[in-house]
Amino acid sequence: MAESSADRTAAILIDAHPLARRLADTVPADAGPIIVVGDGRGRNSRALEQAGWRTVAIPDDRPYTQLGVPARSFAAGLSTHAYLHGNTAKIRLGIAELARVLRAGAPAYLTLGSIRDVRYGFGDPLDENTFAPGNGAEAGIPHAFFDRDGAIDVLRPLTLVSLEEVEVDDVVGKWAHLDEEPPGKVHWFVAARRP
Repeated sequence: MAESSADRTAAILIDAHPLARRLADTVPADAGPIIVVGDGRGRNSRALEQAGWRTVAIPDDRPYTQLGVPARSFAAGLSTHAYLHGNTAKIRLGIAELARVLRAGAPAYLTLGSIRDVRYGFGDPLDENTFAPGNGAEAGIPHAFFDRDGAIDVLRPLTLVSLEEVEVDDVVGKWAHLDEEPPGKVHWFVAARRP
């Protein structure tokens, strides 16, 4: 029996982030390019490309507040960790920049930090939601955390579709977090649309 296109896509995306799989379920491969903000090790962009989507991957070292692409260029957006890093004001600017580069009605799938995350409140406080760990692999890197109302507020440039608080240690796998990190990571999984 021949493998269906959907089965082939599911097999390719099996190790991708759940939000990358959700994007693949809702955005046709021929809809246009997808922007992947904060590409990390490239796991999601490579999987989407192999499954037939055209992606533009923005590396972690490029500011997500200045994507450097024309307005309304993308059929969808994905970010599984970029908006976990930075202070509240920077994340707000980054989400506004993402909205700028998405086409009208384009979906966006991204993660935000939750105040239920084990790392909330630890490290140097940079604002009421942001803390920079003093040691470890991410020493000095600001991490922002939001309650439900705070997450909704920072997402205002987009139209919220769903907001799900997820304990991610078992969901995204160890590839997303270092072995020496404590368990108890909690993220908001966001599905939104550009108005």
